[in-house]
Amino acid sequence: MASPLRSLTSIRSTPGRAAPQSSRSQRPDLRVVPGRRRFAWFAMFLMVLVTGLLLGATYLHTRIAERQLEIDRLDAAMRTAQEEFDVLRAERAVLRSPTRLADEATALGMHAGEESEFVPIDPMLLAVTIAQTGRLPTADAIDPGSYARLEPLDQFRLVKNVSQEAP
Repeated sequence: MASPLRSLTSIRSTPGRAAPQSSRSQRPDLRVVPGRRRFAWFAMFLMVLVTGLLLGATYLHTRIAERQLEIDRLDAAMRTAQEEFDVLRAERAVLRSPTRLADEATALGMHAGEESEFVPIDPMLLAVTIAQTGRLPTADAIDPGSYARLEPLDQFRLVKNVSQEAP
């Protein structure tokens, strides 16, 4: 063990002679104290932190991969639906084509009209029918010539009442 420097000099100066008893009793007992373990705790904390970060990164990458798979699945479903829509739209265009409709009508025994007849419409009745908003007028509130003051929808309802059709 280590001894104080004074005692070494006194021991060297007088060989074969032991240190005085009084100086030994005043000297504290020396013992081995375990070293501080700050570095070990820091290293342990750092390892736990790095492990946590790596696990978090692994979880994050897993979630990103799952989301990407979901996005890919939805993209494939969207492409399939778009292709099906395009097929149905082309089929609809074929079904609505004028030549096909004419052929179907001929097959059913229909034929093209040879003359047209136009039905004359009173201009006031047309004006009343064109308008569209508001309240339902009562028959007492309507005076001849007062159609301009009516709301457009009221005029429409008036026409429907006159023609015996429900609005």
